[in-house]
Amino acid sequence: MSKQRIERVDSIPLIVYWLKKMRVQEIVDAVWHPHANWKGLSYGQLAVLFLTYVLYMRTHRLSQMEDWVREHRTVLEQATSWEIGDKDTTDDRLAILLDAIGEDEEQNVQFQRQLGQHLIQAYELPTEVARYDTTTFSVHHNPSKTGKSSEGIMSFGKSKDGRPDLPQFKQGLGTLDPAGVPLLTTTVPGNAADDPLYIPAWREMAQIIGHKEFLYVADCKAAALATRGTIEYEGGHYLFPLPMTGDVPNLLAEWVFEPPVKPEPIYLEGVTDKHGEPRKVGCGFVIEREMEVELEDGSTHRWAEQWMVTQSTAHARRQRKALRARLDKADRALKRLKPKKEESAAELQARAEQILHRYKITDLISVTVEETVVHQKQYLNPGRPTPDSPYEIVEQRQLQLHRQHNVAAIERQLRLAGWRIYVSNVQMSLNQSIVYYRGEWLVEHGFHRFKKGSVPVSPLWIRIPKRIRGLMFLLMVALQALTLLEFVARRELNDRQETIAGLVPGNPKMKTDRPTAERMLAQFSNLHLLVEETNAQTTAHLVEALTPLQRRILALLHIPETIYDLTFSRKMPEPKFHNST
Repeated sequence: MSKQRIERVDSIPLIVYWLKKMRVQEIVDAVWHPHANWKGLSYGQLAVLFLTYVLYMRTHRLSQMEDWVREHRTVLEQATSWEIGDKDTTDDRLAILLDAIGEDEEQNVQFQRQLGQHLIQAYELPTEVARYDTTTFSVHHNPSKTGKSSEGIMSFGKSKDGRPDLPQFKQGLGTLDPAGVPLLTTTVPGNAADDPLYIPAWREMAQIIGHKEFLYVADCKAAALATRGTIEYEGGHYLFPLPMTGDVPNLLAEWVFEPPVKPEPIYLEGVTDKHGEPRKVGCGFVIEREMEVELEDGSTHRWAEQWMVTQSTAHARRQRKALRARLDKADRALKRLKPKKEESAAELQARAEQILHRYKITDLISVTVEETVVHQKQYLNPGRPTPDSPYEIVEQRQLQLHRQHNVAAIERQLRLAGWRIYVSNVQMSLNQSIVYYRGEWLVEHGFHRFKKGSVPVSPLWIRIPKRIRGLMFLLMVALQALTLLEFVARRELNDRQETIAGLVPGNPKMKTDRPTAERMLAQFSNLHLLVEETNAQTTAHLVEALTPLQRRILALLHIPETIYDLTFSRKMPEPKFHNST
């Protein structure tokens, strides 16, 4: 009697091959070692299976992985050449793996260095530009159970998810251009400041990359003078926008209204108008300034710094539109504002100022409350009054709200729209600085995959801090796999001067030279393995043949088609009999 079953194959062999090519198993096993009583798959093998599960199912829920492995066991064993035991992928064993990965900071550093250095060398990744940024992940854990010890990472802080009512942790991510391949990740408490993270991240990226000759790009929180001075003193290169705090707004306004040098237009390669001519995307000018900072050892370091004062045409248009919209909304809200019964002038004034504060225009509209007193007769008896009817004089207060636009301040804001200052210790043109900073979305794209994409962090069911850190390390590896898939495919298409079609659902003829990893993996969702078991043997073969599009994707990724050669036939082991005595 034979039994037949179907197992879904889909992208599993591709993912397993890719993770093996990244040497995930080897590096994990070289850094972390299980205890002596550990049986079955090694930490590295378990990590590969977990990452395959995450990338295939788009979830990290530990409790569901055991069933998933059972449903795809034959495919996984054929793709990995490992024998997977019944209890090799339980949530308990996964928890032990995450605890081990997230427990020791030195081992984390060692793992990231080994993996990052291998990826740079194996995939010939460019190392001219690196980026670093942070985000927060809100959780619905009970705040009383998030941990208050020194190792706790759940805390309340400024939320980037718009949920200040939820505890959170903060995650840093360092990536390489042009694919946004992550090199390092850091998990810190949710109330930690960003400023102290940028120098350690730069130093660690320099260790992974192997040199300091890369341009370090980050947001305005990295632009503290001490941060810039330290990086410059230690031989690094940076490009940061200055925050609009301190003297910067006044200095920017002074230079915009009275430029020390004539502004020049900014044109970017590949940006054209409807006539095919280069389109102006902004304007600006460069000022060189001498900077000075006191280092941690008390010494003084001086260096020359470029201040690039630029205006983005598109950003200026958006800011002006947003400002006018806020003014209109505030005007309508103030117009609807009516005094309440027995409300004082000060109380009405406070409510009006709250509206200005809500729309961030406290300096652009001024509000005043005029109070007038009216004396009226109030007859004491009911009915129509007569000349002799008794009455008393009643004092009535009336409040009237007046608003006035500060025209000069509004015009000043409109003039300053789109202007910003970028600083760097590298000689570069305005065009180059804009090109570098316009790529900041690469880090954000990685965060998007963590928040709402194919490597989701939320919802987070894990509570133990070291387990969360271990999970984030493995999710970074999953993000590395996706970004490397994109990088290799796009580089190959660029070298061949070709495009690929058939990846967009509903539009099979649409061509692109920038395929996403998610859409490439989705093209393998129609492959199945037929497994037939008898008392004597087990056989299996792939039901469907690879399509031309699937073959082309494999060719772009330099993956042999033989990874989908899952056909096998093996005899069942004969039962062993023992003589009883």
